[in-house]
Amino acid sequence: MRRKWIGMMMAAALTLGLTACGGSPANDSAGDNPDSAGAANTDADTVTADGKVKITAYLGGEMPDENQKLIEAFNAQSDTTEVEMLTLTKGSSGYQMLTVMYNAGNPLTVYFLESGDVMKLTDKLANLADLDCMNYAAAGTTEDVTVDGTVYGVPANLQAYGLIYSRQVLSDVMGEDFDPSSIKTREDLEEVFKQIEAQGIAPVAISPFDWNLGNHWFCQIYTGQAADAAGRDAFIGELKAGTADLAGNTVFQDYMDTFDLLMKYNYYKDNPLETAADGNEKQAQLLATGQAAFWFHGNWAAHNIRTLDEEGEYGFIPVPVSESNPNAGKICTLVPGYFTVEQSTTTEEQQQAGKEFIDWIISSQEGQQYVINCGNVPAYSNNTATITESISQSVVDYTTTGNNFPMYVMYPSDHYTNVGASMQRYLSGEIDRETMAAEIEAYWATQQ
Repeated sequence: MRRKWIGMMMAAALTLGLTACGGSPANDSAGDNPDSAGAANTDADTVTADGKVKITAYLGGEMPDENQKLIEAFNAQSDTTEVEMLTLTKGSSGYQMLTVMYNAGNPLTVYFLESGDVMKLTDKLANLADLDCMNYAAAGTTEDVTVDGTVYGVPANLQAYGLIYSRQVLSDVMGEDFDPSSIKTREDLEEVFKQIEAQGIAPVAISPFDWNLGNHWFCQIYTGQAADAAGRDAFIGELKAGTADLAGNTVFQDYMDTFDLLMKYNYYKDNPLETAADGNEKQAQLLATGQAAFWFHGNWAAHNIRTLDEEGEYGFIPVPVSESNPNAGKICTLVPGYFTVEQSTTTEEQQQAGKEFIDWIISSQEGQQYVINCGNVPAYSNNTATITESISQSVVDYTTTGNNFPMYVMYPSDHYTNVGASMQRYLSGEIDRETMAAEIEAYWATQQ
């Protein structure tokens, strides 16, 4: 009944214009204002009849049934806390939902937020740096939600991208004993590409989507500017100030040299933008049916591959770059969202209960299996749940050994459309590298 009431309340609030609509959840405008919070919770709101601390939680909108199972498992084992699940109203973003709850004076205790939204709410969120689970977080997963040592969000899970390979194709062409991890450099990759092409198989498929090129490929260039977040932010500052020289930047040239190699051996080289308006399915089909050996994409495409090949083995290799590149030998990882704890209107008891719940999600057998059941990759080295998906296991092999780097995600909401369009023109041969660099510099110079 409560879940239904929440949906009705949100619908009414959205109709009255309490939140701004549209845009990417991670980059909603400043017009979405959760500052007008109502009265704090009363005792009736915070304690159950049997004396448990009562909290509400939103764990993300993609797998509500799994979320409910997880919460029921937690409630069954906890003597101190009872969690009630809230779901996202269709047509609204997670940040809009939170705004509505603040305006109604009834914010949640635990909330799943993207990194950009976390940083909008630092004055309302608790410091989670002391949670036990943080000792096991994969490298680079908390940088985007940390300010001066205060950690405002706990990574929920990981996604990763790089060059996905078909083990079957590589075994058929290179031999059963061939180790994909032996591909370290562009020269190594091209030698493998040549042998694959000689067998009538496309060495690689490039998905020409603007978000794939503009965000996933190009953001590697931002991260590669420095081994720490401060150095990367400084480079973005230079782009905004109009003082950065992309064409003369060694990391830019490094990644574009590799991109040129992929373009040379691309399945779609005669018509690179052929599938620009499509989804992942066509490239997944090429990989799953042995028509291509590699695909630049992410672990989220496992579902597309498995609809065609349930048993095949697939994995990742890092995008080959120069040894001097901070990203060399590593795959790129990103955190789709973070668990946060509200502290501006909740009681200390609720905040502690929220932290207990989050720690349980990360550390318990049920919580660890939940990540796998939702098709995600664990963000923590203490996750011992059995992973049957070879693509996910490949990601874990990199993250548990520290061979991953974080995707730069503090970009404007229109980044992928603008930078992606320039990358598409480059991919199709419409412009050269210097022109593309100039276009991207001009885009960043308009950002403040």
